[in-house]
Amino acid sequence: MRSLLTLLFIAFLSIPSYAQTVVIKAGHLVDVANGVVLDNQSILIEDGKITAVGNRVVAPDGTPVIDLSDQYVMPGLIDAHTHLALMEMDGSDINDFGSYYYASLIEDTSMRVAQGTQMARSMLESGFVWVRDTGNNGLYGDVTLRRAIEGGWIPGPNMVTAGRMIAPFGGQFQMQPEKPGLGNPEYLYADSHEELIRAVRENVHYGATFLKLIIDNQPYIYSEEDVRVAVDEAHDMGVKVMSHATSDEGIRNAVLGGVDSIEHGFNPTDETLQLMKDRGTYLVGTDFPASRVGEKRHQENIERNKRAYKIGVKMAFGSDAVYYEEGRTRGEQTLDFFDSYVHAGFPNSFILQMTTMNAADLLGANSGEIKVGKNADIISMFHNPLEDIGALRGVQFVMKDGKTYKENGKFVWETPRVLNNPRRKQPRGNMLKQN
Repeated sequence: MRSLLTLLFIAFLSIPSYAQTVVIKAGHLVDVANGVVLDNQSILIEDGKITAVGNRVVAPDGTPVIDLSDQYVMPGLIDAHTHLALMEMDGSDINDFGSYYYASLIEDTSMRVAQGTQMARSMLESGFVWVRDTGNNGLYGDVTLRRAIEGGWIPGPNMVTAGRMIAPFGGQFQMQPEKPGLGNPEYLYADSHEELIRAVRENVHYGATFLKLIIDNQPYIYSEEDVRVAVDEAHDMGVKVMSHATSDEGIRNAVLGGVDSIEHGFNPTDETLQLMKDRGTYLVGTDFPASRVGEKRHQENIERNKRAYKIGVKMAFGSDAVYYEEGRTRGEQTLDFFDSYVHAGFPNSFILQMTTMNAADLLGANSGEIKVGKNADIISMFHNPLEDIGALRGVQFVMKDGKTYKENGKFVWETPRVLNNPRRKQPRGNMLKQN
């Protein structure tokens, strides 16, 4: 027994530790909260967290220095609506659910996770340090992917995972009576309050850390009362709830039922947008580039965004990228989605807030700003994103939780000699309060 304990202790000491002290010399620090650039700043990082920021930071003797004095340094990016374990067979028309249905039928969960492994790395390489994965992952493929990243088996952003989507019968598909199970395992069908409670509990039990309700893809939609039952059950466990909702009625029901965010939200009235502002409900618009959805839908999204911004609705960036493009990574595709907000006339400062501090607040992540106490989630580029949001396409440096994954424009991750166990216990207690 003693020799076994000794071996275990040696193995523990062999696990690579990223809890090191390092200082970053930031030539131009982007303060996303105030929309300004501070020159000649230093960032002290200890145990994966930021412990000092300013132009007079004193680091311990011998502290390693990362010299970014010729670059613009800012918090890492966050995509609050993505599907890392889903890739449509043909993304030529995003309004055609045929390819989405086809992909969900022929790709088993193991293949989804294999795809997600590559896409997770590409997201991190493009500067995304957190993502919220919003379903369409087979049988908890997103949870498996998250655990593999947490265990150090593969590189990728920190993840918040939805597990299986909760929906009325049929989900987002048109079913046929001879094969009523074709929607499995994409969805947990729940049509009564008892079924909603069970679906929430089952999802959390199997590893979901953020739940997703499909509100209005069928003629029968979830009512305000239906939504409240699911939200109350989830919030009691400290788990937030997002809602796929596109119609004004569906959006209102979701907001009144207490969800934390509206996904897509294509057709709200001003009254509903005002309700969202009053309730503090986030809008995650998932606004595809015009090249993917056509000019008509693109202009409709721009018009909705202008109204939401004027009213003061809380907004977080989410892409919903699911398609394949020859020669481009998922991370590179995701950066295209900023164009919709540029076309809507949003200030670059607000777009940066959407994809950093706002998204962090929605996810419950200790990230999104470069300030004392936050996780060291940091990226840099040569040009000022406050002047040109396109600067985000040139990320040269990526740090997540104090560990460097990209420097001088090159990915530097290496497989650790000893990995952590990805099958760790699920978090217990109220996660909302913990965050």
